[in-house]
Parts: sequence; C-alpha cells; structure tokens
Amino acid sequence: MSDRNAPLVSAAELEALIAKLGADAEAPIDTWTPLRFWYLGLIVASYVVALLLAPQVLANHLSTDPQEVIRLERFLYFRGWFLFIVLGLGLYSYLRGWYTAIVFSAFLVLGVVNLMFDLFTVYPEKLANPTPLFTVLMVLRLLALWSVYLTVRNVSRLPDVKDRANILLPFRPSDRL
Repeated sequence: MSDRNAPLVSAAELEALIAKLGADAEAPIDTWTPLRFWYLGLIVASYVVALLLAPQVLANHLSTDPQEVIRLERFLYFRGWFLFIVLGLGLYSYLRGWYTAIVFSAFLVLGVVNLMFDLFTVYPEKLANPTPLFTVLMVLRLLALWSVYLTVRNVSRLPDVKDRANILLPFRPSDRL
C-alpha cells in the first residue's frame, strides 16, 4: 500500500511541467527577459531600501491618523524584510535556474494578493485623494506584476543561465542565440 502523505509530483517534476506549459520547440528565446528581470530587481531593491530605512516617512505619507501611522510603520518595516528575502530568492532562482517557474509563479500569486491587501488596508486614504506620485508608484507596481507574469508565461523560452543577466541580449545578433 502506498504512503497517503507522499506527494503526487516532486518539485523537479512540477518545475518541468510548468516550464513546458505552452512551450513551442520552434519559439526563439525571450531576449527581453534580462531587461524585465533587472527592472524587477531595481524596483524591488528600491522598495526594500525605502521600507527598511524610512518606514516612518512612508507611513506619514499614507495616513493622517497617528494610531494608523504607528501600525503602518511597523507593517512597512516588516514588508521591507519580506521583500528583502523575496529579492534574494528571486535573484538566486533566476540566475541559477533553480525552480524558476515555481518561484516566479509563487511571486506572481504573492504580488497580486499583496496588491489587493494593500488596496484595502494600506492605501485607502491615498485612493480617496490620489497624488501624481502615488499614481506613478501604482503604475510601476502594476508593470512589475506584468513583468513577473511575462516571466512565468515565457519560462520555457528563458535564455541560457549564462545569458540571463546579460542586459544587452536583445541587441545581440540572432544568429548567435
């Protein structure tokens, strides 16, 4: 009799299934992936620095209620450490080819859930009176989510591990790809 708690699919098998989802043997590699990856890295690193070094400033911009500012300051500092771990895991996964499909799929789900959570708990005052800066930050966040989605969708077309950090890959002549 088989073990009832044994997983039906191993992590390596799940990675292979996700990586081949929608794969086309004739499709060229996605040469824009490195640019999207460095965009994501820059956005997340910027948020990490801001959240860890100035949570009180950010909390004061998000709310006028003193009790809410204290709560937000603690929450934003925690979010900064969370994003620091996400950044490290994302860098390792992408640059080493370590379960990239699984990791970035999880990032996509986490990103969408965090955005929905933030809309109702962190941004209500800002949504009532949005500023141009807030609008730009929301657009940057949505573009980051879109970049994660494109990475997951094109995971079967990722460049070789040695080319994943090459920001000039889109400009390389196609005969060498």
